[in-house]
Order: sequence, then structure tokens, then C-alpha cells
Amino acid sequence: MKYQELMKAIKQKEVRPVYLFAGPEQYIGNMVEHTLVETVIAPGLEQLNLAVFEDKNPDISEILSVCETLPLMSEKRVVIVRESAGLTKTSDKKTVEALNKYIERPSGSTVLILCDSSPDKRKKVYKTLKEQGAIVDYDKLNKIDLEKWIGRRLKLAGKRTSQRVVEQFVMDTLYLENDNKNMEMVDNELNKIIDYVGERDAITLEDIETVMPKSVEDNVFKMVDYAMGGNKGAALKMLNQFYLEGEGPFGVFGLLLRQIRMMLMVKLLSEKRMSPDTIAKEAKLAPFVVKKVLQNGRRYRVAGLKRTMIEAAELDLKMKTGQIDPEFGLEWFVLKL
Repeated sequence: MKYQELMKAIKQKEVRPVYLFAGPEQYIGNMVEHTLVETVIAPGLEQLNLAVFEDKNPDISEILSVCETLPLMSEKRVVIVRESAGLTKTSDKKTVEALNKYIERPSGSTVLILCDSSPDKRKKVYKTLKEQGAIVDYDKLNKIDLEKWIGRRLKLAGKRTSQRVVEQFVMDTLYLENDNKNMEMVDNELNKIIDYVGERDAITLEDIETVMPKSVEDNVFKMVDYAMGGNKGAALKMLNQFYLEGEGPFGVFGLLLRQIRMMLMVKLLSEKRMSPDTIAKEAKLAPFVVKKVLQNGRRYRVAGLKRTMIEAAELDLKMKTGQIDPEFGLEWFVLKL
């Protein structure tokens, strides 16, 4: 099940006795845990009815003993076994059998939560939980769910903003493009923006641009935009700033080519009468990126982009064989855009 389904069940107080929180977004899982604990444990009695196991290779008999202990002055007891404990990955036969036996006949007064960012689907415990429909998926969020999550998060903080600002924020986090980015990182960036605006309730594009750190890739996109828009001075200024920040000419050149290749792909797909959303899906790009490329599309044509790619290949060879100084060659290339 999706975590949203579990949240609905928690609100209706229809919780299962055992769950496996599976997937990389355990940060969201922690938030769901908090809601569950607040719902099933009486206020002020958490210390008596909440147990969390984090240490590696915990004693299974101790965990199950806590699970089978009746809650004190509360509706339920909650037992959480973190991934660091290694319980769902253990190959110890005795431990696996004991855990599986409990899962098949759990205590009705306890909610046991097992956490694993990458569970082994071949394990008996996983198969048993799957049969029971007790696996909660915490996969990376897609664009729609991510934007909804951000919207809810801002609403809780008493802030409002536009869809355009949310899209820019999502793009700047690189969450959708980078597998190493997670929701904890996204939430941290969101907190910075909330703190920055202070008592002001509206969050603007300027706030995002001020607070969010820009990656080299983002700035290369901006440099190309300047160069193709005729603002060569601003483009060269950005190029020199890359060097001052320690970026090498070959690294910047590679990112620059990636941007031009992306622009060419978007232009070719747009000529096939594809919608921006379809182009984004085909090119595996964020919709906002596609929209921005299409908005600036009048500045260049497919033939010109193809010619630029040929010139880039020739320049790349000259720079790598020492026929031209890399920094000089890159500056020449930017001026030619």
C-alpha cells in the first residue's frame, strides 16, 4: 500500500498489528510513525507504550516480549524496529522463525513496525507480510505527489505560494533527477525558506533564488540562456565565476554540451507536435525545464543547434589534443552561441 492509504487508515483508527515500512523514503515513514503514535497512544503515556529498537542484532525474544505486553492505560502499544537493527535482513534461522510466527499471529493490542529501505523480497518474512497486505511503500515521490507534499507542508507552516514557485523549488532541489536526493533533504531546504521569509506568509520566486543553492548545472543553463539571448557579457562573467569557484573548463564544457543536446532533443520532439508533458516524459526531463526551453525556443533553430553540436565535437578534439587552450576554446565557444 502507499503511505497515503495508511494515513487514511490511521485517521479512521483502522491500524494493522504489523507493518513493514519499505523503501528509501524512511523520512516520510518517520512522519507517519509520529501520526500513528499520536493516534493510538494516549497523550503523555508514550514512555510507557512506545519502544524503539535500533541497536544491531537485537534479541528477538526481547522484541516479541515487548510486543506481547499489554499497553498501560492506552489503546495500543507501538514497537518500532529500525533498519539499523538488521532484523528484516537476518539469516539467523531461530530469529526468522520466531518473527514469522509472531507475524502470523500477532498481538491485537500492539502495532509492530519493521523498517527496511531495501527489503529482500525473497525472505520469508517479506512474503508473509506481502500476503497480509502489510507492506507500506516509501518509494521516491513522483512530481505530482512531491508537489502535493510541499503544498501541505507549506500550509501547515502558514505559508502560501504559486504553482510556478513550487515547480522552481522542485527543480532546484534536483530531487526528481538525482537518486541520492531524499525527502529529508527537501524538507531541510523548505525549512530554510520558511525561516527566511519569517512572518511574511507569501513565498516568492525571489525567495527561492536567494535561499536555494544553485548547482553548477543550473548556472550553466543560465549561462547558455544569456549567450543565446545575446547577453554575451553576462555569459562570460558567469564562465569566469565557474573558474574562480574551482570548476575546470572540461567539466563546464561537458555540462554546456548536455544543455545544448537537451535543447535539441526538446526542439525535435516539439516539431512532432508533442505536448510539453509528453516531451518531458520522452526526454526524461522535469516539465519545468521543458517549458523553459520551449519559451526560449524562438532564439534558436534545429539546424543551428545541430551545427553547434558539430562545432563542439571539433573543439573537444582540439582541446584534448592540445591544439587549443581549453579556457580560450570554451570562451570562443560561448561567444559563438
